[in-house]
Amino acid sequence: MTSHAASPEPEGLDALFESSPDLDVHTSAAAETGFLLGLVAITAAPFSVMHSVALGSGLLGTVLAFRGVVATSSANVAGRALAPFGLALAGVALLLVSVRYLGIDTAFGDELLPTLRGWLEDLNSRVNRP
Repeated sequence: MTSHAASPEPEGLDALFESSPDLDVHTSAAAETGFLLGLVAITAAPFSVMHSVALGSGLLGTVLAFRGVVATSSANVAGRALAPFGLALAGVALLLVSVRYLGIDTAFGDELLPTLRGWLEDLNSRVNRP
């Protein structure tokens, strides 16, 4: 009778994991925040009620997205797609707001407010209230 000892893990797999470089890659917080603020700005820009929100988040989003572009130029920082996209969203939102300052009405979302209000009232009427 031969005794079977527990076979150790294959050394080839362990050697592979030990030799692989463990890069310390992280996503740029500035790129993420710039993208989110650009998204808020472009969402708020069509509504005249949200004019100040679009302006504030657009300006801050532009600064942070530009900082994210600079930060993601490093090899171990991710977010290379978020930063330029956030910069573009914030730029378009700022363009819409600045054109509104010139007297051209870009608040095309104001016409949608009654429709959105009707949809929300319809959804609220379908929810059972305690």
